[in-house]
Formats: sequence, C-alpha cells, structure tokens
Amino acid sequence: MKVIDHASRPHGGADEQNFKLPALMQPLLGRDDGLPVRVYRVTFGEGARTNWHRHDDVQVLYGLSGTCVVVDREGNELRLHTGDVVVIGPDEEHWHGAAPGMAGEHLAINAGADTIWLESSAST
Repeated sequence: MKVIDHASRPHGGADEQNFKLPALMQPLLGRDDGLPVRVYRVTFGEGARTNWHRHDDVQVLYGLSGTCVVVDREGNELRLHTGDVVVIGPDEEHWHGAAPGMAGEHLAINAGADTIWLESSAST
C-alpha cells in the first residue's frame, strides 16, 4: 500500500502537441509508477480540448468540476458534469474537453498503458 501526495505531482501545462490550450494536466499515476493504470487530473479552460485519440484499453472519465464534453467519431456528444462518469471503450477514437463557453475538470483513468494520439480536433 502507498499514498501519492498530489502536491508532489505538478499540475502544469498540457502538451500543446496533443491539446488545444488552455489546459493543465497533473499525472497522478503514470508510467514511472510501475502500475497497469494511469490517472490524470485534467483541467480545461474555455475552448480547450484534446486532439483525437484512442487508448489500448478502457478509459474512465470522472467529472470533478464545471462541464466537460466527450465526442466520438460518429459525432455522439456526452456532457460530463461533476460526479458523472463516462466510459470509453478500447480503441474508440474520441476527444474531450471543456463544454462550449465553459471550463471543466475531470480525472482520466486509463486501464491500459498507451494513448495513441491522432489529428487535431480543432476543426470539430
């Protein structure tokens, strides 16, 4: 058993190659922790979102504050409010970010090890 002090993990700028900013990301469980799960706290400012991507296993998004949106390739759009959970299947191409005109924050819990980044979602 171990505890990871959130203050020891920086909540800094998200990778601008994979995000439309302003967005912050805090890796709470990452590759260096030696576990088969990844946990990230992601904060999206108004207009921020990820690029299109997919994961090698299930991803669970848990709403922390504000309102986020999750969109798949078929154009299905889900709203993620505080306390809501969205489950995204393995290899399901999607993007997520702040709902229009809002900011939002969620925990991203990835059961697998890899995120496969695709093209920008900026035109979506």
